[in-house]
Amino acid sequence: MDSLGVLLVAPMNAYLEQELDRRCRLFRLWESPADRRDDYLRAHASSIRAVVPYALQGFSGKRVGILGLGRIGLAVAKRAEAFDCPISYHSRSEKPFPKYKFYPNVVDLAANCDVLVVACSLNPETRHIVNRKVIDALGPEGVLINIARGAHVDEPELISALLEKRLGGAGLDVFEDEPFAPEQLFELDNVVLVPHVGSDTEETCWAMADLFSGKRVGIIGLGRIGLAVAKRVEAFDCPVNYYQRTKQDHPGYTYYPSVVELAASSDVLVVACPLNEHTRHIVNREVMEALGPRGVLINIGRGPHVDEAAMVAALADGRLGGAGLDVFEDEPNVPEALLGMDNVVLVPHVGSATHETRTAMADLVLGNLEAHVAGKPLLTQVV
Repeated sequence: MDSLGVLLVAPMNAYLEQELDRRCRLFRLWESPADRRDDYLRAHASSIRAVVPYALQGFSGKRVGILGLGRIGLAVAKRAEAFDCPISYHSRSEKPFPKYKFYPNVVDLAANCDVLVVACSLNPETRHIVNRKVIDALGPEGVLINIARGAHVDEPELISALLEKRLGGAGLDVFEDEPFAPEQLFELDNVVLVPHVGSDTEETCWAMADLFSGKRVGIIGLGRIGLAVAKRVEAFDCPVNYYQRTKQDHPGYTYYPSVVELAASSDVLVVACPLNEHTRHIVNREVMEALGPRGVLINIGRGPHVDEAAMVAALADGRLGGAGLDVFEDEPNVPEALLGMDNVVLVPHVGSATHETRTAMADLVLGNLEAHVAGKPLLTQVV
């Protein structure tokens, strides 16, 4: 089959773009004149199977400020903490959470965070609580997330700040004049718009999505990456199960001596182990049958961990509920059948593609080279 067509909305990390270019057929939207982009997209729509919206910034360690530390604000804080994010907040009064820093005014909060999340109730005092002064304090590297009500944010000021690059980006689940979203926002590649469906799951309304909180997560391989996954999902109140060659010293996680047993006791199965002769096709038909028609398989390891032909058949037959794949068995080739499935998310092996991670990887390579030249032990010796 032809290479996977990937739409790049904006310039990105040079290394990542080079890797994508090697594996995929790239369509660079920014190279087309702004007034011709609709025509460009229509012309290439049949070839584009994946979209990379913009160069990604890592979330881990970012300072998160929350407006309103009620039930929703506390849930946001819990999730952000799982990514090692320092939490600060503004509320009408200081709350009994000493590890979170309280700011008595919103401008000070915005000036001391990288991501500002609006999660307070709407009343006359909080209408336009995010105004020009707050947005300017957040600054050109800051990101505004509004999951509360549209009127919390002065929308014309938000649009102006985004257009003038005084604000780095925005994620909006709500708008000031719902159901209408300002047309200018659709032209921006640093804005994510969602039509007020933040709480729409099968548990709260008809067939929109599945709630992740509380799902049983099974992890194959509890090494550095597997533990990082476990930490993140625990923040969503997910029980963590795992399979490893030997039982690990993590009493909060349930160990299973076989992958089939792990899959049978999980709603989501995450593959995060190294690839070797013992783990090739570790996820086979038997494992997928155990995971079942409501189970979801996530592969962030290596493509050959999964029997791809068996997975495609299980998805097509409804014996497996869904899959999220960052890797494939015959990269850069992706099975044609997967491209047409609406219960599959495909990413062209870019799971580590943030500026911070790529920089850290480069620093590690340089550190190993310097240690070798100096006759010192390598930082990450393999053999």
